[in-house]
Amino acid sequence: MSIYTRTGDKGETGLANGERVSKNSPLINFVGMLDELNAQLGLCVSHLNELNQKDFSSEIADLQKIQNNLFVIGSISVYAKLNFNEQKETLYLENLIDSYEKILPKLTNFILPGGHHLASQIHLIRTAARKVEIVSHSLDHEEIKAITPYLNRLSDYLFVLARYINQKFSYNETVWKI
Repeated sequence: MSIYTRTGDKGETGLANGERVSKNSPLINFVGMLDELNAQLGLCVSHLNELNQKDFSSEIADLQKIQNNLFVIGSISVYAKLNFNEQKETLYLENLIDSYEKILPKLTNFILPGGHHLASQIHLIRTAARKVEIVSHSLDHEEIKAITPYLNRLSDYLFVLARYINQKFSYNETVWKI
């Protein structure tokens, strides 16, 4: 099978249900944003692998699980008949968040994104996840609306993961000052 089909050369793309839509439709924009978020997570996984896979094996596994989930969400958004247990996957993220929060210092102030280069990258990924969530609310797509809690929790998870990376590499968090 060739990577190119030429079916999109005139500015349209096909959905899983056979419908053709403009490539500049809000739905295709959403799918593109999911793809970008997924690629950024892949870059993060690559950096974690380079640092030391043994130290970050659980983080790598969690991020790859999220990457798989984003593919499922993208497929559902173009009307593929796939199942996504939003409640189970959201609870999974909440459990990850809770486990990190047990070992991280309690936040009493807002903090500035930054620190270790990987934590900074994760903060950028978090903003991409937030954008995906925001766009999901604007779609007239019931299956995607049902998944928005997962997308919301994903950015929360990335926030605590960035904090964890900073802690792991002994980077202090910078408190936001007015």
